[in-house]
Amino acid sequence: MSNEGRKNKPVSFNINDELELALLKHAEQINPLTGKPQNFSKYVKRLIEKDMKQGPNSEIRIDRNDPILHEDEEYTIETKEAMNSFL
Repeated sequence: MSNEGRKNKPVSFNINDELELALLKHAEQINPLTGKPQNFSKYVKRLIEKDMKQGPNSEIRIDRNDPILHEDEEYTIETKEAMNSFL
């Protein structure tokens, strides 16, 4: 199958971070009906679709304009470098 017309967006998880590891494990759950891992790509697309339907005033919507790093918090150099790579 050709990837023509497709755009891949990788998602990485820091398995040394408790929250990110929990997110990864949740995303990799086995579908009880098929016995296979759920389709990660489809899962992420459905989450984006749900976010879009919630609208801009939803309490759970992530504001992409919110700063990733906050001045009043402390971060390791590795975290700062990783987060700044998104900016």
